[in-house]
Amino acid sequence: MEIVEYGLAKVLLPHIEEGELRTVDDLGGPSTTDFRYADRSVRHLAVADAALSGGTLTRIEARRATFDQAMIQSVVFDQCVVLSSDWIDCTLARVKFRDCKILGGNFVDNNWSNVVFERCRLEYLTFDSIRTNAPVVFVDSRLKEVIFRRTDLAGGHMSACALDDVEFDGGSYTNFDVRGNDLSTVRGASNLNGVIIDPIQRQELGEALVSELDLRYLDPDNT
Repeated sequence: MEIVEYGLAKVLLPHIEEGELRTVDDLGGPSTTDFRYADRSVRHLAVADAALSGGTLTRIEARRATFDQAMIQSVVFDQCVVLSSDWIDCTLARVKFRDCKILGGNFVDNNWSNVVFERCRLEYLTFDSIRTNAPVVFVDSRLKEVIFRRTDLAGGHMSACALDDVEFDGGSYTNFDVRGNDLSTVRGASNLNGVIIDPIQRQELGEALVSELDLRYLDPDNT
């Protein structure tokens, strides 16, 4: 199994034997293993009370996706586009999202370990109550109107990401390495206790904090 370092985070990537994958037409069974699901445009991609392991989803376009109590292990999502999605009470282990667009949705009450978002567009998403026991990584991605609420990103990594109206609303961020990002526009900067930053980011976080306060400036001539 391949281990890749992102900054200080060491991540165990999916282990997939490309030569052993079998092409499948859907993901509706209770357990789908060693699979290749590719080049599909679907109205609704639904995976409920099921397991996906050792496979790839490639160039999948879905108007809506629902993952409910799904176990997703050693899986790569590659060049997928999902316009609306709910990921409820799921377990993601050794999962990589690469060149994906997830545009609107909710990740709620998930358990994650070794999850990577690389070169992705993540927009209008809420990550709520995400529990982790291995690093979560965001790299070279765009995050727009994303909320992290009650989420554990401790020991994770985020770099070279464009952050547009991103909010950190509670959670655990100790040793979350956010070097290499512009933090001046994030919301909830006061919740980022224990993150790892560059010296220049001290000023960026200061700007973010000031923008959240109801500060009033008086004209010295009128005092």
